[in-house]
Amino acid sequence: MTDTRRDELVVPYDPSQVQKRLDRNRRRMRSRIISLVITLLLLGGIYAWRRHQGQAGDSLPVYLVLLGVSVVWLAVTVVLFLLARRHLARVGEGTAVRLGPPGVQVGARAARWSDVASVGAARGRRGRSPVLRLTRTDGGTSEVPFDEISVFPATLDSAARAYSGGRHGVDLEQLDR
Repeated sequence: MTDTRRDELVVPYDPSQVQKRLDRNRRRMRSRIISLVITLLLLGGIYAWRRHQGQAGDSLPVYLVLLGVSVVWLAVTVVLFLLARRHLARVGEGTAVRLGPPGVQVGARAARWSDVASVGAARGRRGRSPVLRLTRTDGGTSEVPFDEISVFPATLDSAARAYSGGRHGVDLEQLDR
């Protein structure tokens, strides 16, 4: 959080939470690859041992199911990793949120307090973090995901109430659901 002036709250974009998710998904992907290799080695060993006994063909469907489960887990993990990497590339730069006596800025859009219809938390798209959404009286909206900023939602609410003279706060109800 950076204060450029005493009379406003300026919150820059912070990619650290998204980076943590990317790192976590990278570790999971490595773990799934290791798990798949171990599964292949074990199934290959069991197959060779059973083939030596003349019973290898009986268990082939079981081997395929076990191998399929490992491959599906790996595929899901790779998709989650790629989504996190794409999200990190899309994290903005500069000021994400600015609250001050003249008005509010969320993302690239700003509005004077008299032009603000609402400021509140909204559900993110499927699998994404909730977003801070600014809705203007002309119907325009702008939003910033909470995982791209490093300030608590309650801090934004307090600042909005203070700077708007009590006319607006940040509706945080969606965060409780």
